[in-house]
Amino acid sequence: MTTAQRPPTERPLGDWQGLSPLSVWANTAAGALFIVPAAVVGTVVLIVLDLAWWALAPLPGALALIAGLTALDMMVLKAVSYRVTDERMEMRSGVIAKAYRSVPRERVRSVDVAAPVYARPFGLCVVTVGTGEQVDSGSDQVKLQFVTAAQGERLRRELLYRDAPAAGNAEGAEGAEGAEGAEEADGLELARLDRRWFAYAPATTATLGIGIGAIAALIGANAQSEGWIYRWISEQTGLPSTAEIGAFVMARLLFVVPAALVGLLVSGTVVLVAVAVETWWDYRLTRESNGTVVMRRGLLNSQSLTIEGRRLNGVTLHEPLVLRSAGGADVRAVATGLGAADAEKTQAKSRLSPPMPRDRARELAADLMRTPESPLDLPLTAHPRSALSRRLVRAGWASLAGFAVAGGLAWLHTLAEAAWWDAAHEIEEELNPLPVVTHLVEAAPPWGWWLLGAAFAVVAFWYAVGSHRALGHGLHPRYLVVRRGMAVRDTTTLERSAVIGWRITRTPFQRRAGLAHVSATTASGKGMYTAADVGLGQGLAWAALAVPDLLTQFLERDGEPEGADGERG
Repeated sequence: MTTAQRPPTERPLGDWQGLSPLSVWANTAAGALFIVPAAVVGTVVLIVLDLAWWALAPLPGALALIAGLTALDMMVLKAVSYRVTDERMEMRSGVIAKAYRSVPRERVRSVDVAAPVYARPFGLCVVTVGTGEQVDSGSDQVKLQFVTAAQGERLRRELLYRDAPAAGNAEGAEGAEGAEGAEEADGLELARLDRRWFAYAPATTATLGIGIGAIAALIGANAQSEGWIYRWISEQTGLPSTAEIGAFVMARLLFVVPAALVGLLVSGTVVLVAVAVETWWDYRLTRESNGTVVMRRGLLNSQSLTIEGRRLNGVTLHEPLVLRSAGGADVRAVATGLGAADAEKTQAKSRLSPPMPRDRARELAADLMRTPESPLDLPLTAHPRSALSRRLVRAGWASLAGFAVAGGLAWLHTLAEAAWWDAAHEIEEELNPLPVVTHLVEAAPPWGWWLLGAAFAVVAFWYAVGSHRALGHGLHPRYLVVRRGMAVRDTTTLERSAVIGWRITRTPFQRRAGLAHVSATTASGKGMYTAADVGLGQGLAWAALAVPDLLTQFLERDGEPEGADGERG
């Protein structure tokens, strides 16, 4: 395509360009989705409270607010511009305080293209350029909100395919478009959504937690109003009083408790499956001809994450307890350029797959690492028994604390008089629409608290043993491997060439047991991956073999054999 043939709306990337004019209307639609319903609810509430004159205010106020936000978006539209040259990506922004951001193209690590549901009707997307920085929520990221979908795809190609011709060369642009088609044709599909994987969505502790959280929120709101909310609803709809509800539940406890648990499980399952469908619908993970990994997913909010191949330094096989018990796992990237405001957002952004069968996840991880023998199949070295002893000691102290609390509660239970229980029932009836907690505690025998303490102790020791069994480390010709975690077990592979340093930490208790935390530091992923509670000699030898000459100069060898815990004398 020559310069004369180029459509008027498509300018060379080397020229300064602005956001799409449709971004103003997309932002207006997004604001209206939240502001207008809130104004309608406010109007209804004011009418119900017999404040008819005030009910005239919410809707006009909402329209005025939307108009003001639209005017502000129009000013922002004129203030933001960007361009991509052969060497840099530049962006100018700011209505009052002007800002200029310039990023060398060789520092671009990833390009995230997202299309929120309210922007998709306008054909717009948000482009976020990752540079490897650990950014917080207030930093000036290279983020374009919004550009057209064609501009977003063109930016992704231009920024990540560094062998492409210069941005402003018209003949080069035509060649680049042909190359793009060839790359799409040569792209290797690593994974595609299997709808049966949605069955793993409820395999999480949040399944019960969602229902419990909703109930807790309702009880909290009722408590904040000192019971006024439920009393008002009861008066309007003829519902029974809290005392009547409590008596009904206590009389049918063996039926109500299982029914409530089933209801919580069903509601949590429905919500989690719906979230998984929205998040992972149309999921597809491909590797393009130049090694770039592209993930596309989303039903309402379509997202596309692109990671340059040479920036993908490893993977993490992520296995939370409940998902692991169901035989599932997911795969996460260890790559530069995926930093976010906090660790939780960074982990979410690094996810390369939905929960899937564990064998399929291991196969996908091996495909991403492109090695004849997968590092995840490597037999890992177990950590010393002294590491188990440390965990058992902590479990013992936790059990003693649990028994102390249980003993105190049992003692208070035996001292409680009828007047105390009556006062507790009255307080709960004022705050809780389902006042059964104090009734259940009163009906339970005092020794029941000791049973709870014993159950807590069993869980603590089980957790300690499982935590030790999860520890492991190994060495592959290209990767080092570390595994840890009981509640959330992560097996991480990291390219040995991506290790930029080692951190050895030892607490007084670890020195006494001959243990240490040996951590590989890197610019990728979380920044540090640790072989926890490893024998000192064992861990140092592993680090020295993983990256020769990085740690060797700091080691002293006296020729004595290794001890039982892998520690040299």
